[in-house]
Amino acid sequence: MNLSMLCVNNNRAYIFTNHAPQDIVSHYKNIQRKDHLIAVDNGIRKIDELGLEPFVLIGDLDSIDPEMLEKYADIPFHQHPTEKNETDTELALDWCLKQKCYREIIICNDMQGRFDHALAIAINLLKIKSPRGERISYPVPYRIESENQSIFILPDSIEFNNCQGKLLSLIPLSEKVVFSWSQNLKYPLNDLVIRDYQSRGISNIITASSAGIIKTEGICLAVLEG
Repeated sequence: MNLSMLCVNNNRAYIFTNHAPQDIVSHYKNIQRKDHLIAVDNGIRKIDELGLEPFVLIGDLDSIDPEMLEKYADIPFHQHPTEKNETDTELALDWCLKQKCYREIIICNDMQGRFDHALAIAINLLKIKSPRGERISYPVPYRIESENQSIFILPDSIEFNNCQGKLLSLIPLSEKVVFSWSQNLKYPLNDLVIRDYQSRGISNIITASSAGIIKTEGICLAVLEG
């Protein structure tokens, strides 16, 4: 594979897992020709159903339908042993990060399968480091998308636009998460500390078309629904 061809257009990467949903929050219809579709095992079937072309196939190939494997025998694939340390989705994410060229990485998963697998995919987001202190507008560049949820690591500063009425849940992944400021949330986060054993960040609501959060300490998983 020619890496220079891979990186020239600053593409988006869509990782289609075995549990790729019927659609995603940002919608499959918005996938562009220059974007790269990474198939994780039988995630290739969803790509095929959409009439799109997979860019690469990654996984142990233990769940892929033989007809899919035959149909796309000419695309590059990275086969891994069934017994390994990483899940297939983690291997696909690692591959995308190694390319160092994707402006967005979107993991397409309905989060409805095994709880341990779903949780592991969310934890895998910790591999991606957001720029510290830089204000980021939603949607963040690296995230999981189901049909009605976006899941991402909350940056230090984030602005939400056109998200009025959406549920926002914040889950600590470190011993504590400290917020200094928020705007247009039903439950303000100003000077709030959420400990890793607390669930008080669940089911907040964005109350206006524009909202914002500043986090000063800790690692936090965000789930935006609706």
